[in-house]
Amino acid sequence: MRFAKLLVLIVLAPTVAAAANRSPAEYFSALDDYAHLENIDVQSGRVVRDYLVPLGAIEKIRGAWAPRRSERLSGELAGYTWRVLDGYTTVEMIDELDERLGQDEGISKVFSCEARACGSSVQWANRIFQQRLLYGTEVSQRYRVYTLEHGGDSYRLLIYGSARSSDRQYLHVEALKLSP
Repeated sequence: MRFAKLLVLIVLAPTVAAAANRSPAEYFSALDDYAHLENIDVQSGRVVRDYLVPLGAIEKIRGAWAPRRSERLSGELAGYTWRVLDGYTTVEMIDELDERLGQDEGISKVFSCEARACGSSVQWANRIFQQRLLYGTEVSQRYRVYTLEHGGDSYRLLIYGSARSSDRQYLHVEALKLSP
């Protein structure tokens, strides 16, 4: 386990250290070079209006599934989905990203949740991210929202991870460049 963490640190450290000099989309696309992540999907340059950014658990409110708190933002959205391979877990990947992003002065965490505190995993997969393969066990899910200022632009970074089984674990990130 210690060796695995060290390997993740070695591989992700140069990428994360350069985050202050890169846009979020460049930063996350650099994760494609990580040997234990298999890129499943890339969605780039999609313009969105009133995009839902959850800032609370997904729960049933007056008969409809919705986040407890949220913000609606417009801008340009890039999304990436990876399958986590070779015995690594989404929990390890997100913990490492949390640690590294927390060290950058230009990034601040707005919201985070883990496991059942995030609410319904199937709703995160289907309603929020529209990717059914992200559906996993509720105890395995992790979700983070960060703000980032880069080159005069403001971003929201959304990170979600879940595991269906030990062999089917997924990491999904979105970078939303906010419209002025």
